[in-house]
Amino acid sequence: MKNLKCILAIILTVTIVAVSLTSQADEQKPKPYPLDTCLVCGMKLGEMGKPCVFVYKGQEIKVCGKSEKTDFEKNPDKYLKKLADAEGKLKR
Repeated sequence: MKNLKCILAIILTVTIVAVSLTSQADEQKPKPYPLDTCLVCGMKLGEMGKPCVFVYKGQEIKVCGKSEKTDFEKNPDKYLKKLADAEGKLKR
């Protein structure tokens, strides 16, 4: 009986830890970038080489290159608003 209680306690603990880790992993996934154009300059991504991809506050961002990333970092609110506006148009 004592062994059964220990086994049940271990199973319960493992289950709780697994559920907790799964929840944390889901929270860490960035929101996918919905556009096929650069958020800063508006050009089609990939025309000038491999896009620069990064995550800002849980949102995946794609721009043409490092110079556009620098521009984004100077005024991220401006570009996040531009992204939200573009997403709104895509949903219509």
